[in-house]
Order: sequence, then C-alpha cells, then structure tokens
Amino acid sequence: MKNIVIVGRPNVGKSTLFNRLAGRRRALVHDLPGMTRDRLNQVVSLDDGRKYRLTDTGGLEYGDEPMSAFAAEIRQQAQRAIDEADLILFVVDGTAGPTGEDHDVATQLRSSAERTILVVNKLDTRAARENLHEFYELGLDPIVPISAEHGTDVEDLIERIEALVPETDDEEEDDQSIRLAIIGRPNVGKSSLLNRLTGEERSVVSEISGTTRDAIDTMIERGGKDYLIIDTAGIRRKGKTTDEAEKLAVISARKAIARCEIALVMIDGTEGVTAQDATVAGYAEEEGRAALILVNKWDAVERTETLAREVELEVRRRLKFLSYAPVEFISAKSGRRVEKLFSTIDRIAGSFRARFKTSELNQILERAIAGHAPPAHRGRPRRFFYATQVKAQPPTIALFSNIAEPLHFSYRRYLENQFRDALGIVGTPVHLVIRAREGMKGRLSKQRGR
Repeated sequence: MKNIVIVGRPNVGKSTLFNRLAGRRRALVHDLPGMTRDRLNQVVSLDDGRKYRLTDTGGLEYGDEPMSAFAAEIRQQAQRAIDEADLILFVVDGTAGPTGEDHDVATQLRSSAERTILVVNKLDTRAARENLHEFYELGLDPIVPISAEHGTDVEDLIERIEALVPETDDEEEDDQSIRLAIIGRPNVGKSSLLNRLTGEERSVVSEISGTTRDAIDTMIERGGKDYLIIDTAGIRRKGKTTDEAEKLAVISARKAIARCEIALVMIDGTEGVTAQDATVAGYAEEEGRAALILVNKWDAVERTETLAREVELEVRRRLKFLSYAPVEFISAKSGRRVEKLFSTIDRIAGSFRARFKTSELNQILERAIAGHAPPAHRGRPRRFFYATQVKAQPPTIALFSNIAEPLHFSYRRYLENQFRDALGIVGTPVHLVIRAREGMKGRLSKQRGR
C-alpha cells in the first residue's frame, strides 16, 4: 500500500488537509500551533476502491527557541515518516509567503524532491494566488495551489495521488485486525506501551503530561495476526480540562474508544487506582467495549509476595464496573510481560466477536432460572420464554419476557455472570435486552422436551 505523508511547519493547515483527504475529522484542528505531535495514520479509499495510507505529522520547527518543547522529537518522527513515504505533500501557507522555516523544511526534503509535491494552502482569494510564483524559490516542483479548509482545487491534488496508487494492491487490508485503544489518564505510560509494541518510537514520550493529543493509529503483526493499536491522549476528569487543546484531545480519545474493540486501560502501579482512572475506565464501559486492565510501571514498585494480589483487589474495588476485565502487571518501559499480553488479547477478541447458538443460550437461561428465580415486578411474576443473541461486539442477548420493564440490577448481573461463565466469555461485557412477548407461555419447557 502506498504511503503518502503530509509535512510542513506549524499551523499551515496540514491537519485540515489530512481531514479533507481522509473524508472525516480524524486530526485535531485548532488555531493553536503544534496540535499534532505524533504521526497520525489513516487508510483512505479512492472512489474506485483503491486505497493508500495517509500520514499527518507534527509541525516542523527549527532554530534555537522553538515554540514546542517537543520540536526535536517531532522532527525525528517526521523524518521517519518521510523515509517511508512514496509521496510527500509539503504544505506551506500561501498567505504568508515563503518563510525561513519553509526553507528549512525544503532543505530537509531536498533529497526526496522527486517524490515531493509543494502544496500551497490557504489560497482562498485571487489576490493570494497572485503571489504563488514566490514559492518557486523553495526549489520544489510541482506546485499545487489549494484551500484545504474550503476544498478549493483539492481535486487537483487528489488526481495526482490517484496517478500514484496502483490499480491492484498486493497488500489487502485485513478487516479481521483486532482494534485496541490504549487509554488512561495523563502520563501513565500509554505512548511507552505503543513504542514497546511497535518496536520503534512511534509516539513522542515525555515526562510532561499531555504530550499525546491526537489518537494515533498503528498496525502491527504478531503470530500471523494483525492488530490496529490506537494510542490516545491522556483523559483528565471532567472539570479539569480548561485548556481548549486538552478538551479537543479528550474528544479525540473518546472517539478512539468508540472505534476500538478492546480498551487497554492503563494504571500507574506506583500511584495505585485514582478517581481519574475510574473516570477513564468508565468511558470504556459506557461504550460497551471489551477491556484489559494494565497495571504499568510494576518494575518501579517494591514488591512483596502478596502485593500484586492486594493491588488487584484494590483495582476490583475501585473499578467494579469492569469486573469482567482481566488484570495484568507490566512495565511498558522495560517490556516486562508486554509480549505475553497478546494471548489474553486474542481470547478477549474472540469473546467480543463471538456468536452463540440459540439452543445453548436457552439451556443456560433455564439453568439460571432454576438456580435463582427472577424477582416479581410489582407483584406480577416474571417469566422468560426464550433467549437469542441479537448481535456481537459485544455479545448482546435478547430475553423474551412477559414483562417489558428492565430487570433489577442485581438479577441482571446474576444472569450476565451466568451467561459469561457458561459460555467462557473473557474480558467482554454481556448485554441483556428485555423484550416483551405475550402468548408464549411454556416456550422454554417445550424446548426442554425436544
């Protein structure tokens, strides 16, 4: 699959162009420079079904006093993306004219000039286009004038991309890839885990909390299986996100949770479970995602024989709504037990995607009712007629009853656990849907007699 990379100095409209080409709002866009710090990837489909991989990069800054504290790391990230690129879209601000930093970027791209297009952005007016010739001094050709915000002449750029993408692609996208989102409060080690899993510095890592702002997609392979890993910004508690950029990052992180199958909920083992951890984990539970709880930085903890058990009990107490999620103790920095996570991830993914026979579900329901009859509703006995799975991801089971009102939470939890234990479901919520049906008396007993 062809790799197309967007580069340029801060605030020239790279992320706006990324979103325009991707056809969706994936990259954070704001007037504040430096919103993008890591590489952001998206597989883009052309109208005829051909695909390419589009990468957005952080704004490139040079000189002794860059605005971003991560300027050196961002340049390294961008250079890696440039080295892997089949086509480079060098974006400049057409209203500002060529700047010293534009010349610095052009110098960095000189050895890649034959696969570079100079994209002059923000040319919304005829007056702005009159200065287009000034950009020839950057020594790069071809030059394509556009307005990414309004979509003006972006089709010209797309046509050049289409000419690069082959009619057939040997590398087909695997729809069976397991989608993982690494989530947690700021500075618990999310980007360190991504870098450990990928084997390269895909994300900027810093002791400064909030380094990651975009959700970063990375595809990796283990044992013949593909995993799409989404690194996310650290999520603060509601009311703690006063900075506008942080608010946008939280929105991006929550969208990433909605896109994943399994949320890898990271906790700092040196600090224990905090209220922020519970908030973040709650987002995964609200979205109905499978979950794996990772207690990170375990190598920095003075461990005793019983400490892991004590910490796990604390995790269960504070995150009781994720009672179905396994707990693993890791060190993303050293790699301790990181590779062993994949066997657990595979089991969770299998449970999250599983479909079960109606006859099996009904047998489990009958045994559950025999062991603990459902409570009456306002004096009216509740009966269940039968159960059937209505969807997967996560497993959702419809229970047909003579009463439409929801189950009492304690009995719902009882049934969920009965289904989970009997079906061997790991790390995945089980959703129950109550549906009212009259005139079906005896359905379960008739099935039992077959």
